[in-house]
Amino acid sequence: MNQWVSWVKRLQAISQTGKAYSKDKFDIERFDELASISHQMLAQLADTPVPKAENLFIPETGYPTPKVDLRAGVIKNNKILLVRERQDNRWTLPGGWADVCETPSQGIVREVYEESGFNVTNPTLVAIKDRDIHPYVPKYPQHIYKLFFLCTFESGQPLTNIEISEIDFFERDNLPELSESRVLRDDIELMFRCHENPTTEVLVD
Repeated sequence: MNQWVSWVKRLQAISQTGKAYSKDKFDIERFDELASISHQMLAQLADTPVPKAENLFIPETGYPTPKVDLRAGVIKNNKILLVRERQDNRWTLPGGWADVCETPSQGIVREVYEESGFNVTNPTLVAIKDRDIHPYVPKYPQHIYKLFFLCTFESGQPLTNIEISEIDFFERDNLPELSESRVLRDDIELMFRCHENPTTEVLVD
């Protein structure tokens, strides 16, 4: 199953690359057809309508590159900050997609504030993980790199929003049900280890 999803991703990437560099209208039509085939394959694999499968792909042009997801570890009084996603009613480290015209450090500070209401400083990179080779579920059509930062809590009050229903700090051994499309228990363990030992080398897949 995972191999088929990888093939779908490759077909989509070939289609996108071809449309980015081709000038001939007939070649462009062929690459559009290739994208359509990849959508049909994914729909068949997921047992879902083709339009829904098409919507899983984030619209992009130009040469295809991995998407970047930012996640923050904010530890206070030996507890880690988690937010509850309304989408699946499960908990995750605050974060989201990196924005253009914004550094990763700026992005993670912004994400923590937007998702929790807390101000953080000193974002320190602790890991770069390729989502595809770790047991996040479900698998996504996009290729995603996940950047994890430890941040220092400064101030603020918990503030829910249209995406987040609850905000709280949790002990290492008493974690709630996690949103495993966004975060794994191993990610949280890594945050605590790096917090306890700041000289830990950055994990890079």
